[in-house]
Amino acid sequence: MGSLWTPSGEYEPRGGADPSPPPGGSAPPPGPGDDDGPSPEEIAALRELHARLLATPVEDVVANHAFGLWQLALVYLGVATPPDEEGRRPAPDLPAAALVIDAVAALLDGVGGRLGEHEVALRDALGQTQMIYVQLAEQLAGPETEGG
Repeated sequence: MGSLWTPSGEYEPRGGADPSPPPGGSAPPPGPGDDDGPSPEEIAALRELHARLLATPVEDVVANHAFGLWQLALVYLGVATPPDEEGRRPAPDLPAAALVIDAVAALLDGVGGRLGEHEVALRDALGQTQMIYVQLAEQLAGPETEGG
């Protein structure tokens, strides 16, 4: 797995390792004096990143993340990935897609119309994605559930 973006910068997960302390004792977390702390250049880059974030309207930042989640839903639905050499698309992962779709809906409902110009596009994208989900769920359910 690659790195994850966080407001504080990139985070490198440790191969699924349990973040809890080791059995039989706990190792203290790394402190400011430890050798593997950020360098002055890394701190300067982080300050620059934070300054750029603060200079960007928060509506744009939140909407960007919402659009990223929407794109993730399309990937789990199997409609965003190009077909393979034989023209096959990936199989949809409906439970994963449902989680992402619900997260986008919760985000939009939670911000209550404060995304400005992005709101309409995000709500349209969400509605279309929900329709794709329903169509795929009906196709996967098969003909026995159609017609009543």
